[in-house]
Amino acid sequence: MPQDPRGIAVTTSTEAALAPLEGAVQALLGHRAELPALLARCFMADADLVAAHALAGFGALVQARAELRPVAAEHLAAARRSLHQRGGTGRERQLVRALSAWQEHGRMEEAAARLDAITEVEPLDALSLKLSHSIRFMLGDAAGMLQGVADAAPAWTETTQGAIPGTGHILGMHAFALEENDDIRAAEEAGRRGVALEPRDVWGWHAVAHVMESQGRAREGLNWIGALEPQIEATGSFGRHLLWHSALFHLHLGDTDAALALYDARIHDRPAEDVRDFANAASLLWRLEAQGVPVGQARWAMLADVAARRVHDEGLVFIDLHHLLALGAAGRELEMADKLVAMRRRAMESLDSQAEVAARAGLPAGWAITRGFGKDPAGAVDLWRGAREYLPGLGGSLAQRDLFDRMAIDAAIASGRIALAVEMLRDRAATRSFGAWEGRCRDRLDRMARVSARRATPSARPDLSLVGLGRLGVA
Repeated sequence: MPQDPRGIAVTTSTEAALAPLEGAVQALLGHRAELPALLARCFMADADLVAAHALAGFGALVQARAELRPVAAEHLAAARRSLHQRGGTGRERQLVRALSAWQEHGRMEEAAARLDAITEVEPLDALSLKLSHSIRFMLGDAAGMLQGVADAAPAWTETTQGAIPGTGHILGMHAFALEENDDIRAAEEAGRRGVALEPRDVWGWHAVAHVMESQGRAREGLNWIGALEPQIEATGSFGRHLLWHSALFHLHLGDTDAALALYDARIHDRPAEDVRDFANAASLLWRLEAQGVPVGQARWAMLADVAARRVHDEGLVFIDLHHLLALGAAGRELEMADKLVAMRRRAMESLDSQAEVAARAGLPAGWAITRGFGKDPAGAVDLWRGAREYLPGLGGSLAQRDLFDRMAIDAAIASGRIALAVEMLRDRAATRSFGAWEGRCRDRLDRMARVSARRATPSARPDLSLVGLGRLGVA
């Protein structure tokens, strides 16, 4: 039976399908924009290629857009027909079962578990390894991401012929999982090893950027992403996400003009129908405003128009919250209310993975966002604090979910709860480097404390001796 470059058996009517299939797998690993074109070449060579249909089906689901779910269903049906007509390997049957678990039942955890079952037997199955990694990322399962790569890693040893094809990408996955589990030093080491072996592994470059962001190495981070410039366009929405990280580095340094210019020119220079583009745009606009930049209603309105069209979509709760953010910032109160009703209905009536996320974390966070825009920051901060332990289940990265931490701190300050804001900023200092936004928070608290001090006895004055708050950590 034909095999891919790592010795994984592939059921196909022609070996001519193997090269485009491997190209598609490499494009998946490297987040390359040519993935759809490579899949089209696979189907031209062999219209019944199960592995390609599985990849295409998962690719549609990962984009978390309602209009792409029928595409996933079509690929699932085609894969099943192929298995019925010409049979397939155990691995191919398990790929189809995994796709079914998500597409037909919304059980993302089951899909990831079935993919993990494949790599327990075939640890060199780069396709299954990457798909499981991606799903667990969307579920906020950092431990599962790390365990999946760690279990497979021993098989990815260098042979006498050199590195196994895809090794650099696997190192990049390991690096990102380490960073999301707060093993920062090991994450940077693995990420640098990965990109040295596979310079086009933007996931590994991205993992190292995350390390630099958490440590406040902003100038180094800008140079690091700048070295990727020739690859930015080739990676589509993921390239724009890397530019979002560049904007965060600019904000850390207090260079809000550069961040806003990057937003306008490259991060949101097209309609944000892609969910990653939307999350980038909404969170960056909020961060800019939190640092005193009047971004204007026109920018928010463009995002709110997209969010309004997707009020009833049942995608990722993580994206639902960004839709609420855009609607609130644009003053679209009715659509905000409709979105919350839709989220509540899903939490109560659906049985899929994201319904559970909506119930535990999505609704409390959604209410917090609406309370913030409804001029009730005290209510917002209480909701944020109550939801805090469940927020990792929203998915996304530590850097992306940091938006919610910032919103909670901002609400505490806005509500005049100085002691609580100080406590939250002190907790933050233990895990993240302080930059221009934190400095702005301190200035606001200083002003509030001076006003309070005029009215209070010395023993009642708030303590602003925050570890790390006196220095901005500007690199």
